[in-house]
Amino acid sequence: MKIRRYPLVLLLLALLSGCREELPVLDSEQEIITYPTDPKDIEGFFLLNEGNMGSNKCTIDFFNARGGYYLRNIYPESNPDIVKELGDVGNDIQIHDGKLYVVVNCSHFVEVMDACTAKHLGSVNITNCRYITFEDDKAYVSSYAGPVQIDPEARPGKVVEFDTNTFQITREVVVGYQPEDMAIVNGRLYVANSGGYRYPNYDRTISVIDLESFQVVNTIDVAINLHQMEKDSKGNLYVISRGDYYGEGSDIYVIDPTTETVTGNLGISANQMWMDDDLLYIISSEWSYTAGNNEVGYRIYDTAQGKMISDKFITDGTEADIRLPYGIAVNPETKEIYVSDATDYVTPGYLYCFTSEGKKQWSVRTGDIPAHFAFATEPFYYNDAPEETTSSAYITQVIEYMPAPGQFVNAMPEYEEGDTQEDMNRKALEAIGNNNRGMISLGGYGGYVIVGFDHRIENKAGLRDFRILGNAFQGASTAASGGSYEPGIIQVALDENQDGQPDDGQWYEIAGSAHHDPQQETWYETALNAGCDMAFYNDYEIVYQAPEGEPATEEEQQTYICWTDNKGQTGYIRKNVHNTQSYYPQWISDKELRFEGSRLPQNGIDQSGNGTYFVLYPFTYGYADNAMNTNDESAIDIDWATDSDGNKVDLPGVDLIKIYTGINQENGWIGECSTEVSGVEDLHMLGEEIPTR
Repeated sequence: MKIRRYPLVLLLLALLSGCREELPVLDSEQEIITYPTDPKDIEGFFLLNEGNMGSNKCTIDFFNARGGYYLRNIYPESNPDIVKELGDVGNDIQIHDGKLYVVVNCSHFVEVMDACTAKHLGSVNITNCRYITFEDDKAYVSSYAGPVQIDPEARPGKVVEFDTNTFQITREVVVGYQPEDMAIVNGRLYVANSGGYRYPNYDRTISVIDLESFQVVNTIDVAINLHQMEKDSKGNLYVISRGDYYGEGSDIYVIDPTTETVTGNLGISANQMWMDDDLLYIISSEWSYTAGNNEVGYRIYDTAQGKMISDKFITDGTEADIRLPYGIAVNPETKEIYVSDATDYVTPGYLYCFTSEGKKQWSVRTGDIPAHFAFATEPFYYNDAPEETTSSAYITQVIEYMPAPGQFVNAMPEYEEGDTQEDMNRKALEAIGNNNRGMISLGGYGGYVIVGFDHRIENKAGLRDFRILGNAFQGASTAASGGSYEPGIIQVALDENQDGQPDDGQWYEIAGSAHHDPQQETWYETALNAGCDMAFYNDYEIVYQAPEGEPATEEEQQTYICWTDNKGQTGYIRKNVHNTQSYYPQWISDKELRFEGSRLPQNGIDQSGNGTYFVLYPFTYGYADNAMNTNDESAIDIDWATDSDGNKVDLPGVDLIKIYTGINQENGWIGECSTEVSGVEDLHMLGEEIPTR
C-alpha cells in the first residue's frame, strides 16, 4: 500500500544570471541542522526523493554545507509555472557542466535544470528512463524502452544519447533487457542489464557499447538481475547483482575492462554502494521473501587492497534508528557518510550524517523515499517564492480524521502517546494539507477524513472541479487494467456559516460508476468468478471490536481485530509482519468503532492462485485512490453529487469533502483494502481544464 512535502525555506534573492559568490539571505522558515562550515570545493548536495510509484511525488532537497541548513522540495518554488512539478518516481540525479539532470522514470523524461537555481532549462522525453551518465557534451540514458509493467515478453532495452547543449536525441542503440546503471571506461559504455520485468527469467549480462560507433561490441555474462555500477581508479567495474529475492542472494561482481571478463565477486549481499578514493561503501538491506525480513549491514571494501576493511561503518550504535537504509553517499572532501532511510516507503524519510569514523552528527526529515545524491561544487541559490494569492488551491483544514482499523493506522500519520483527536487532525493536515503531499491512511471500510478549504471550490459546467490525490498505480500487463487501487467514496457539502460542518447535516455522495451499475465494470465477471462479493450496498454498516492486546502468535495475528456487518458477515483485520504497531486508532478509547455508508463491490483478485500476487482493479470513475494522480480519472465533477435517495443535486460548489474507504476486503499478504489520501486540488485555481463525462 501506500504515502510529505514540508514548508519550504525561502531564500530572498534577486537572481540576474548564473551563480553568485555571496551567501543567500535566509528566510525565518529555514531549518538549521548543523554549524556552518567553510568547505573547500563541495558546497553541499542535492538529494532526490523518489516518491512512491503512481503518487507523482518525486522531489529534490538540497543540503547547504556552507550554511549548515537543509532545503526541502526546491523544485516547485523555483518553477511555479510547471504544474505537474517533477513527476512520478525519480530514479537518478547528476550534475554535469553546470546543469542538474533528474531522470524521472514513470513520467518518461529527463528534466534539465540550472545547477545553481534548479530552474527548468528543458527536458528530454525518453520512455521508461532509468540512469544517466556523461562524456563531454553527450548524455547517455538507459531506458527500458517499454511500458512500466511486469511482462515475460518485455522487449530489450536501449541506451539513448542526447546533446547536452540542444537537448536533442542524437543516437540510440538496443542493449539487454531492462538496463539499469552505466559506467564509461576508455571510450566504452558498460550497461548493467537486469531483466527485471521478465521475472523469473532475469537478464544476467553487461552490454558493452563503443561510443564512437555507438554499437554493442561485446556482451559480458555476469549474474542475474544486475543493477548499480561503480568504478575504481584503475577502471575496474563493480556491479551489484540483486539476486531473485528468494533463494539466490545479491552479490557484487568485479569486471576487468581490459579483458572484459568477471574476475571475482565479494561474496556479500548488497543493494546500494558508493565509491570514494577506492573505498567501496556498501549497504546491505536485502529483503528475503523466504525469511520475510530485511538483513541489514554496513561495510567498506578497499578495492586497492582487494579486501573488506570494515563490517560496520556506523560505529556508535545509531544504525538502530534507521528503519530501511536506502541510499548512500560519501563527501569526497570531508569523508562524511550519508545514509538515507526510506522508513516504510510511504511516509517521509530521513537523512543521517555520520563522521568518517562512523559517529552520528545529525539527521533531518526528507521527502518520500530519499535515494540519490549529487554533490555540488557551485553555490545553490534558491529563488523568491511566487507571489502569494488570497486563496490556496489545496486543503487548509482537516476537520476530522477518523480511520477504521488498518495496517497503516497510527503510522500514517504517526500516533504518539497522549495524542488527542485534535492532535491527529493536526498531524493529518501537516501530511496532506497545503500541497504537502504526504499521505494518510483511512484504514479498513468506513474510515474517513473530512477536509476543508479557505474558499469554495466552484462547480463549473462541463468540467471536473477537484482532484483527489492518492497512491494508486498500474500493475502488470497480465492483470489487464489492474494494479493497486483502493477506492474511497467521496462526499461533499456546503458550509455557509463556515463552522466546519455541513449545512443541515447534509452530505451529498459523488456517484461513481459502481453506484450506477457494477456489472458494467470491465473486470466484473473476473472478480465474480474469483469469489468476490460484487454487490453494491447503499445501507452498509460495520462494527470493529478493539483488540484485547497485540497478537503474540501467528494464529492470533489472523484473528486480530474482529468486525461484523449488517449483512450477516463477520471477519478480521489481520496483522502482518511488516507493520507491528497497533492497528486500532490509539487515541480512541471506545471499545468498538461503527461506520456506515455505501459499500463498493470487492475489487481484489488473487492473480497467482496461490496467495502471492494480488491485483486490485479500478472502477471506471468517481472515486478516490482509484486512478494514478496523473490520470484524468483522479479528477471529480461536483455534478456527480447525489442526495441520500440517489437523486442528482445541483450545487454551486463545495466547501467540505469527506473521503471514506469504500471496500471491505482482505487481500492476503497485502492486507485490508484501505484508501490512502495525499491531498485535494482545486483544478480551477490550478488552471486545469478536464472535461467531464
